[in-house]
Amino acid sequence: MKSSPRRVVLGCLGLAALLGFFLTGPVLYRTFIGLAPSAFPLGQPLNDLVKRFFPNLNVSLAGVAWALLPLLAIALASFVLVMRAARRPPALADPGRRGVVAGLGTAVGALALGGFATWLRAFKGVGNEGRGWTPQGTEIFNDAGVVKTAPDPRAEWQGSRIAAYRTLGRTGWRVSDIVLGTGAIRGEDGEAVGRLALERGVNYFDTAPDYSGAGSEQAMGRALASMPRDQIFVATKFCEPNGHLPANAPVADYKRVIEESLARLGTDYVDLVHIHSCDEIDRLMSENAHEAFDRLKQEGKARFLGFSSHTPNLVQVANQAIDSGRFDVMMLAYHHGIWPEIPDIIHRARTQQDMGVVAMKTLKGARHRSMPSYTSGADAYSQAAFKWVLSNPEVSCLVVSFTKPQHVDEYLYASGKSLSQGDVALLEEYDRQIVGTYCAPHCGKCLGACPEQLPIHDVLRYRMYFEDYGREKDAIQLYSSMTERLGKNAAVCAGCSAPCLGSCPIGIAIPQRMAGAHELLTLG
Repeated sequence: MKSSPRRVVLGCLGLAALLGFFLTGPVLYRTFIGLAPSAFPLGQPLNDLVKRFFPNLNVSLAGVAWALLPLLAIALASFVLVMRAARRPPALADPGRRGVVAGLGTAVGALALGGFATWLRAFKGVGNEGRGWTPQGTEIFNDAGVVKTAPDPRAEWQGSRIAAYRTLGRTGWRVSDIVLGTGAIRGEDGEAVGRLALERGVNYFDTAPDYSGAGSEQAMGRALASMPRDQIFVATKFCEPNGHLPANAPVADYKRVIEESLARLGTDYVDLVHIHSCDEIDRLMSENAHEAFDRLKQEGKARFLGFSSHTPNLVQVANQAIDSGRFDVMMLAYHHGIWPEIPDIIHRARTQQDMGVVAMKTLKGARHRSMPSYTSGADAYSQAAFKWVLSNPEVSCLVVSFTKPQHVDEYLYASGKSLSQGDVALLEEYDRQIVGTYCAPHCGKCLGACPEQLPIHDVLRYRMYFEDYGREKDAIQLYSSMTERLGKNAAVCAGCSAPCLGSCPIGIAIPQRMAGAHELLTLG
């Protein structure tokens, strides 16, 4: 290749890296916060366009589109520019064919380099003071897809009720120590679960417009109608059904989304409004959001202001919220083994501002079936996790997602109970046993090492469904569908030199786990 095409190639690759680092990386980072389409340029029209192709998705797709389109554009531009450079003399011999090859290679390289730069910025926090989404995947969100239901419920759990109430900070409310999370509540079945929890003494539920595409608020509104309104503490969020309002949203929009929530809930007021999944100080302290809340409070439509965070900037956001004195409640990720800064934040919130503290993400995983040594206590993992969280007297309550009637029995059984040495041993043993076997982050770092381009993280997830969740049929069907789609499966691992070995950041022995997955999922 002569100098001119070479300069074009290098220029395209450099531009792709800069684009990924300074544009698509920050956009993708903000996308994972869960912001509404209005947070992105031309967000709503772009979201509507993408929804035409994916109508069943109830999430904001504008951020994803803005993260992908520039990378695709630079790849296309690279192909065209290198093709043209190859045709200009002196360039390549046989410029037509070799120009196409060079153009395609540069396009793929630009896409890969831009994607890598995006990943560094969004997930590893390079250029963002080390704040990226990878720690959230391993330490907070590593319960994704994990069934939090004991496979063999015990008879003594039946009819469990709330046994303890705690004061929610300066709100003065005495709330149940276990709170009904409604992220997966929808329809008549969800309404029945919500009503059962309220009948058993839960007097606080947490909902949002973007839970189940507003289906959560609708179902809980029907459940709420069966209870005296002044006995139930209701929390919702400054959200739309497809995401959180951005910091620059008008005051009218902040008010509108709460008024729409009131209509879905069938009530005149909510007790608590959260600035939800907050990662940015600008959104936390948005003048428009605070002005809107003050107006809503004056009008009797909202009583208390809170914020929630389980994002890379959690510590900074929480400290700013405490220092501001504006917030009555904080809801943040807290579970056994989480970051050591979290207890200090909770202590500051309670002692300096008398804020109510709601713990969320309290279950980071609950494997039972594949742990033979757990026979004496595996079924109570959720209860041990709850008792650990509530053993901190500065925690006002914990919120957990209820999805089925069994959760009411199982979860409420932990209410008011003390943490035992057996509970701590159970949690510590769980952490030890998942090391090297549980694909917690599903980070995909191993994918580039597979010469067959198998979706390793998906195969291991199917194995987890089979072994740990009792979903054998689903696991086999998913694996079969993958095999049909790709024309291959983990059988190819048998004759592979295993370049994936050592690529897992948490030490999973990928070749052995893949071979075992194939045996399970093909023979059942």
